[in-house]
Amino acid sequence: MKTLPTLRLGACCPLDGGQQAQALHLPAHHLVTHGVVVGMTGSGKTGLLMVTVEEALRAKVPVLMIDVKGDLPNLLYAFPNFSPAHFEPCVEPGPGDSRSRAEVAAGVAAERAEALRAWNIDEAAVEQFSEAIDVRVITPGSSAGEPLHVLSALERPTAEWQTDVDSARASLSASISLLLRLLGRDPDPAKSRDHVLLSVLAERRLRAGQSCSLGELLDDVLHPPIDKIGALPVRRFLSNKHRSDLAAALNTLLASPSFASWREGGPLDSARSRRKEALCVIGPLR
Repeated sequence: MKTLPTLRLGACCPLDGGQQAQALHLPAHHLVTHGVVVGMTGSGKTGLLMVTVEEALRAKVPVLMIDVKGDLPNLLYAFPNFSPAHFEPCVEPGPGDSRSRAEVAAGVAAERAEALRAWNIDEAAVEQFSEAIDVRVITPGSSAGEPLHVLSALERPTAEWQTDVDSARASLSASISLLLRLLGRDPDPAKSRDHVLLSVLAERRLRAGQSCSLGELLDDVLHPPIDKIGALPVRRFLSNKHRSDLAAALNTLLASPSFASWREGGPLDSARSRRKEALCVIGPLR
């Protein structure tokens, strides 16, 4: 019988301190729906979250984290061994501290090693964990980390259009909904005529293996390469004026310097992490 993975979150003990602390394990399958961590400021919510994520990765559960504060990239400090050299670029002596940077790093590394060994985590376990995961810090709209092309499903053809049309179409629909939200227009795939028009025009290009940049899509909106949308002529489905207004809105977004960085980088579902458990930290979002 297969043993289900468990997450070791720490230890629990009674508030009166009358009993020895007991290891706290959470079955991984208990987190298949929702969970919430609550507590006062400074009570350890982020610390518990970090441990939960590390344990999920150790149990071979990929993790995607949305970070709006900028705390979670600290997971990058999960260095592969106890060498002080990893900490030297990250530390410096404080005011009145006569130690060198190397000495400060050695102290931090020793504290880390001692704290981990107290939980029976040795250097071999640390190295095994580090080798098994691929940490990515993705920063949409910023070059601080790994940029993310938020409209990649629209602007970049993928092999899914030949192998899995349903998935490709769902990704395209989500990208067009995002695009229409940015334009302040109805993003509903079932009700928005703007969404239907853009979807039909974009899918025509993508299924043919052609590029579908916003500029090319804009030109197709103004000069449709098709005669009908459904059973209606294009001009009856959306008037020339409506399509002209939509094209003007697309052009404004395309020309915006602040939007350019949101169209750089790769897609979120990049294949680079397939051989390891992936931890993606997205943020901070601005």
